[in-house]
Amino acid sequence: MAKFEVFIPMAGSAKGVVITTESQDYMEALKEALTSKGLADCMKHILCDVKENGLIVVTDTDSRRKFYLREVNQENTTDIRELVEEKKSSWVADNITPKDELLADLFTEVMDAWGMPQQKGIDFFLDLALKYIPCESGSFARSDLSTTDMEFVSCRGPKADSVLGIKVRVGQGLVGFAARHNCYIAVGDVQKDPRFFKDISQKIGYETNSIVCVPVKSLETNITFGVLELINKKGSSRFDADDMEAMRFIGEKMGEYFHMIWTGTNNTFD
Repeated sequence: MAKFEVFIPMAGSAKGVVITTESQDYMEALKEALTSKGLADCMKHILCDVKENGLIVVTDTDSRRKFYLREVNQENTTDIRELVEEKKSSWVADNITPKDELLADLFTEVMDAWGMPQQKGIDFFLDLALKYIPCESGSFARSDLSTTDMEFVSCRGPKADSVLGIKVRVGQGLVGFAARHNCYIAVGDVQKDPRFFKDISQKIGYETNSIVCVPVKSLETNITFGVLELINKKGSSRFDADDMEAMRFIGEKMGEYFHMIWTGTNNTFD
């Protein structure tokens, strides 16, 4: 168990509310804090971004409302509210504004996936994500719905062959974290994020710097089919608002695709 500070900006309160709680991870801490304030509904579709100063920004992508957390330790001498004001203006993912042109292009391309067999469809969505968000590597970890395992079944990048077939547990690493908590994650420096699972990078000899990942799930059944992940953005260390909007859209459409396979409505079983 770790101790966390949760800062919740509140209407009618200039300084907001700071809640201290002990939890196994920051998502559980946020859930407890929001529930105590009657805001549990803000946990349905969320984006997590870990900043360089250790501050964690969680955005409800439906309402665009933001919440701020940090793990409490002896080095925390600055008020969390001061950190929020100090860094807010420089954060790239602070405002998630849908881009109509971007989404229109994606919508047109996504239609090509309907009717594809499963593996071809998975590869299609991964390649689509890499097309709109240029990164060194990418992968899709598919959930084994009978266990808590996830297996990398589609990979791109210099170490793709080495990653293919590797299994991780739900809750393990950033991919497993996204699956467990149903949240979008963007991290500009994974070495500063305690959730980062270093074993895979060390095993295959690949340096991981930045990661963005989204859960792929059915909005109708709430089944999580896997997690789509991109690694090391080209030309920048951080993912911006357009990147997150594209990943959110692709993840949702990939979830619809899997739902059709799961229910047998598109007859594309391998």
